[in-house]
Amino acid sequence: MSFVNGGMILVLFILLVIVTSFVYSPSQRNNPQDNESITIQGSKGFNIYNRTANFTLVSSSFDGEFEAPFPSAHIILPNRSHHFEVIWNPFRTYTAYVTYNVLSETDTVGNIRIKMSTTGPFDVRPSTEIQSINGPIRYENGGTYVTIFNS
Repeated sequence: MSFVNGGMILVLFILLVIVTSFVYSPSQRNNPQDNESITIQGSKGFNIYNRTANFTLVSSSFDGEFEAPFPSAHIILPNRSHHFEVIWNPFRTYTAYVTYNVLSETDTVGNIRIKMSTTGPFDVRPSTEIQSINGPIRYENGGTYVTIFNS
């Protein structure tokens, strides 16, 4: 009697495997649906350096097309840095923005808004642009970085 029950369980298990393979096929997981398009996408890294002697940079806003996960609130102490990833695709431009308040101890003494951009295949250099700046700071920027100094 136990042989019949064991045989029955084996047959049911085999049927379960067959039905599961029809319902969910791993090969279908790798094939895009008809309405999906295949794109080449990645990200470019950007760094913000705080080279001030005594100012702390406190993030106050983020906007734009950051690579997931979206950035969280943070501070950059003197002689420290923070890294961002912005989406890159060879067929369009992506832009992301970060704004920092400049703190001297607990007082806000200025702010800076930074634009980070990635572009398509013919101008593959990412860029940074200072949208606004005020307070006792100055900056230098390059393609993938902004360095903030005391003025």
